[in-house]
Amino acid sequence: MAIFNNMKNTLMDSEMWANLFEQFIWSLILIVFAILIIKLIHKFIEKFFSVRKKTNLSSSDKRDTTLIKLLQNISSYVVWFIVITTILSNFGVKVESIIAGAGVAGIAIGFGAQTLVKDIITGFFIIFENQFDVGDYVRINTTGTTVAEGTVQSIGLRSTRIRSFTGELTILPNGTMNEIVNFSVNNSVAVFDISISSDENIEKVESILKPYLETLPEKYEDVIKPPEILGVDMVKAGEAVIKISAETLPNNHVRISRVLRGDLKDFLDKSGIKVPMPKMIMYNQPDRGVKHE
Repeated sequence: MAIFNNMKNTLMDSEMWANLFEQFIWSLILIVFAILIIKLIHKFIEKFFSVRKKTNLSSSDKRDTTLIKLLQNISSYVVWFIVITTILSNFGVKVESIIAGAGVAGIAIGFGAQTLVKDIITGFFIIFENQFDVGDYVRINTTGTTVAEGTVQSIGLRSTRIRSFTGELTILPNGTMNEIVNFSVNNSVAVFDISISSDENIEKVESILKPYLETLPEKYEDVIKPPEILGVDMVKAGEAVIKISAETLPNNHVRISRVLRGDLKDFLDKSGIKVPMPKMIMYNQPDRGVKHE
């Protein structure tokens, strides 16, 4: 009965309800204020990098995008942490006790969270050492085995998302990356072959090709400079294979190889240079002269 009376008195306490209502209103104001602050911080970060890009010509768009997302996420976490702890404190919750308890619990689970800590530390190194950026084409190896190859979709403190050429999305913990091959840092080189008939004069063909190769950088913006004829790579039945290399913008070598191979095929046809044709050689078995009696 005493418990019931205590509950009744508590529920009928108008001062308590007025205080709770006041704290609720203040909590709503804090949440709205936090949303506005976060938006302002995000805008400031974007503005900062926009101004930085104008004054620093070497600034990378992809790296700036990565850092903007990272700083925006961190600022959001910090603001929400402050707001939540403030609201709990206003409602009479002893935040210090919770934080102290979390510290003790953190020590207890710390041994089991070593992988998570490793992922986060590696994530910091990936971002601030500029190992790769969002939009880069990379190959990720772990203990000598390729586990992912494709375009970087996002970089987080704990994991990285990579989308392959065929569309699969691989999410890799940062701590598992032992070897990173970044194809988007320097210019690429497209190396491809063209075949001509072995009846053609090689020097004549190369003298016809060279002036045309000089025009390709103007025709294709991804080609940095005129392709170079490396020479005859192989001679086999009915054909001579000429190897050509072309410096391209990062990660464009595969596409440019296909494009230039088709372009040069059309040019050779228009120039009257013969391409190898399939040949069939038939051997007749000589008549050994079967005797008939």
